[in-house]
Amino acid sequence: MNLVEPILRHAIEQPGTIALTDGLKSLTYMELVQRMKKIAEGLQQNGLIHDHVAILSTNRIEFVEVFLGAIYAGCIPIPVDPKWSSNEIKAILEQAQPKLIFTETAFANNPVLQDLEKKLFIFSDAEKGSYDLWLDRLNTEAKLDDSNELLFIGFTSGTTGTPKGYMRTHASWIKSFEATKEAFQLNDMEHILAPGPFVHSLSLFALLQSLYNGVTFHIVQHFNAAQVLKLCQQIPNVIMFVVPTMIESMLQLASSDQTFIQALISSGGKWSEASKQKCREVFVGSKLYEFYGSSEASYISYVDVTTETRKDSLGKPFSGVEISIRDEHFQEVRTGHTGQLFVRSELMFLGYHHLPEETEAVLQDGWLITGDYMYRDKEGFLYLVGRAKNRMVSGGFNVFPEEIESVLQQLPAIQEVMVLGVPDDYWGDKLTALVKWNGQQSLPLEEIKDYCRKYLAHYKAPKQLITVEQFKYTSSGKIARQAMKDYMKRVMI
Repeated sequence: MNLVEPILRHAIEQPGTIALTDGLKSLTYMELVQRMKKIAEGLQQNGLIHDHVAILSTNRIEFVEVFLGAIYAGCIPIPVDPKWSSNEIKAILEQAQPKLIFTETAFANNPVLQDLEKKLFIFSDAEKGSYDLWLDRLNTEAKLDDSNELLFIGFTSGTTGTPKGYMRTHASWIKSFEATKEAFQLNDMEHILAPGPFVHSLSLFALLQSLYNGVTFHIVQHFNAAQVLKLCQQIPNVIMFVVPTMIESMLQLASSDQTFIQALISSGGKWSEASKQKCREVFVGSKLYEFYGSSEASYISYVDVTTETRKDSLGKPFSGVEISIRDEHFQEVRTGHTGQLFVRSELMFLGYHHLPEETEAVLQDGWLITGDYMYRDKEGFLYLVGRAKNRMVSGGFNVFPEEIESVLQQLPAIQEVMVLGVPDDYWGDKLTALVKWNGQQSLPLEEIKDYCRKYLAHYKAPKQLITVEQFKYTSSGKIARQAMKDYMKRVMI
């Protein structure tokens, strides 16, 4: 099935239902389909057949129109993050080679776009831009081209390096939509809100899930905790897809007698146990879920935070997701033992765009090698030990920062923490904890060490403690590890 087919059906069966709204402007399903068809007509008139169409934009209705119009025309949309550096944008556009680029007035003068000499269509808020003028000249007679299995090419958020293009198919995301309803028991789906950027898979997935199911998606251009909470009060039974940093911001303002949501679904980073407990108290009666996955794997496992009391568990696999935990010789490890996680399902990506060696390195015999080290308990619950790309060697021992961070996050005095290895002649990687404290209270290094040794091997306790006022984040809300490492190198020289 092509993903726009159910949207076409909704336009016939429920033409007046609001599909998209940003608080100022709304489109019904009928209006959305008409504009989608116009864009497809325009792309086909420009000679595009299975070609790439780049969208360099913040969250807005036009983003969705172009994304769907490209799919309808048989083309491949490529969301590009305006927050990336000019060098990153240039590298991505040169690799993707889009035939057309859609962007906003604020980004249209970027020298990168001018240098590429591509045809630009500009979204404008003040007056009719080239996009609106172009759309006015088009009709709705375009025919659906459903011959392309690719849905879109997205790019990883670049927490540790240069983003890679991951290719997603219609079938893999449609299967993922079905998994959402089954796992999270979303039988009363009417309104969906995902206040993160569309250029990242969590919010883009929530957007398309909403349109696939014929419900209303509420667009937030930029995340603001107060604005989001106000929307929650105005929208009955809203379902939210968020990252943990958003939850933290909302919890500072939310109160249990004013805020009700149907479901809060979190992913994209570590959701601390303290935050989970506060959510149970503030979002009384709401369903609370955390899922573990990736842009490449889609869903892997989930946990019902409302009732589950196992600390730091990533839950059990989604229906249809096979997992295998293997040692360095690719042999299955015993229950309770740590190994690298392999995943196999119909939800997975197709591969990395124009990166055959990287694709081959992670896809073997139908299994996706996640790069995450896990163990599974006797009841089948998964626990993350760490990520291979973040692994450090300290005093000859392999150490994963995530394992240490998980312990440190239990301390009330710590608001956020990141552990990294600072090059050291004696230790190899000197374990260093970067800590953003909760208020004015801070703890001495020896107290931190003593606490860690209660739960971790002695060599995993941090050897150094550095206070930071603020972390750097990716645009998807995760701590930008590589950016923080680069920053600490400059600071410590």
